[in-house]
Amino acid sequence: MSIVSRIGIASLVCVLTSTTAGVASAQTPESPPTLADVAVAPDSLGAAIPRGFVGFSLEVSTAGQGIGAFQGPQASRASSEQPVYALGRPGAPNEDYFRFMRILGPGILRLGGNSQDNTCWDQAAAPHPDACQAELDAAEMRLWGKAARESGWRLIVGLNLKQNGPAWALSEVTEGIAREISASSVFALELGNEPDLFARTPLRPRGYSFTDYVQDFRAYLAALQSDSAARHYAVVGPATCCGWRNAEHLGAFIDSIGSENLRWVTVHNYSATTCGGQTVSAAHLLSPELMGTASEEAASLARAAQARGVPIAMAETNSASCGGMPGVSNAFTSALWGLDYAFNLAADGFVHVDLHTSYRPGGGSSYNPIDTYVRRDTSGATIYRNVAEPLYYGLYLFSQEAAGHRLLPAHIESPANVTSYAVSDCAGCAVTVFVLNKDTTAAGTVRIRLGRRMGAARLLLLRAPTLGSLAPDVRYGGRQFDSSGGLGVPEETAVSPAADGSYDFTLPNAAIARLTIARAEW
Repeated sequence: MSIVSRIGIASLVCVLTSTTAGVASAQTPESPPTLADVAVAPDSLGAAIPRGFVGFSLEVSTAGQGIGAFQGPQASRASSEQPVYALGRPGAPNEDYFRFMRILGPGILRLGGNSQDNTCWDQAAAPHPDACQAELDAAEMRLWGKAARESGWRLIVGLNLKQNGPAWALSEVTEGIAREISASSVFALELGNEPDLFARTPLRPRGYSFTDYVQDFRAYLAALQSDSAARHYAVVGPATCCGWRNAEHLGAFIDSIGSENLRWVTVHNYSATTCGGQTVSAAHLLSPELMGTASEEAASLARAAQARGVPIAMAETNSASCGGMPGVSNAFTSALWGLDYAFNLAADGFVHVDLHTSYRPGGGSSYNPIDTYVRRDTSGATIYRNVAEPLYYGLYLFSQEAAGHRLLPAHIESPANVTSYAVSDCAGCAVTVFVLNKDTTAAGTVRIRLGRRMGAARLLLLRAPTLGSLAPDVRYGGRQFDSSGGLGVPEETAVSPAADGSYDFTLPNAAIARLTIARAEW
């Protein structure tokens, strides 16, 4: 039997095992096959998952990536509807989107993306005004502030570093952010977006180096610290995505900037890519090898940050860069990927993750957690319709049932691509177990063992007919989100312990099980 295990940063927090051998158990011809056997250590408390672990990343510009009009994914919609920026527009905020944020619990809304470095505050004063593809104004910042107030989230606001104008960027902070957004709503300022790609642009020489970038970052930091209002804002970075996203560069960045000057360090990562016409299959996105590689890198980055006393966050991420893969990134596959990815980042030592929403011409993005459409009613009023995509369901499950708790070791044996995680609050407390069926075809019985007697359990399923099912066919405990974030009361099934204290239930294909087991009643 081949067993693969992974151990978290500070202690054993989660054990993940796949095996190509069958799991031995007595079965009758009528009984479903054994899909997985999960052993949980309920008293071995591991890393705590922050309550506000999940957040969103949006483009700074309400014009998407600063490229004007865009076409969203081809979801079912009325012909009069048009895809639109998630927060709505200045003067017509998308209040229901704020509710979708709020029901995830406390979070961070990062405003950045490609438009962070191609959109300009006070374009006429920009060092390179011809490189400004859109202009930020006070009305947009007021929209950000409203989103923060209504959702209860805080903001990471990105500043344009590509223009390389510290004094000009300072004016955005003092004349815009400080005036239009409550200081308590701003978690931090992020200086630049993916600077390891700057050398590809006309605004930096082809030989632009990491050392050059650190010098630019320090110049911006000095400008902020020179102003009595701006110096009160915390700073995060380096927001690297590519060549400089490694432990060596991250450590050098912290050492150069100073841990006392950084609230978090931030990095970006996409599990796969559709850039250059590449394709991504559900099997590849859900493969243990892909998740394992990402987890190894994440753990290495977290160790570099933790050694210097700075928390680390994944400030922009999603399933596949360049807008995601239609039929995969917007399908039930993404709910499984998103939940699995969040658990891995938490186990690896990250404190937060922001899932990106993007707007791309010629077909839109497939990976948005929520897609938003707008129309005008007969009176001319703006009417928004929000669609919770499968990815959002996975993030909701994590936020409701895992965030705020502590990881437990969960050892799984399965002949299929199935993973498991467990959380609790204390030794002797209730235990919640998650079992993710990422296999393309397998289904069957899952057995949960805890090594001691516990109470009755409640089973909730997040499921769809297939991995390729889209939002209309996804069910969370038999329920669906409506356009305003309403869900209703999910259905749960009672599961009693067997004579040996284990818990058995059937897990369909394309499904996630959440089993909450009560503490023993003495």
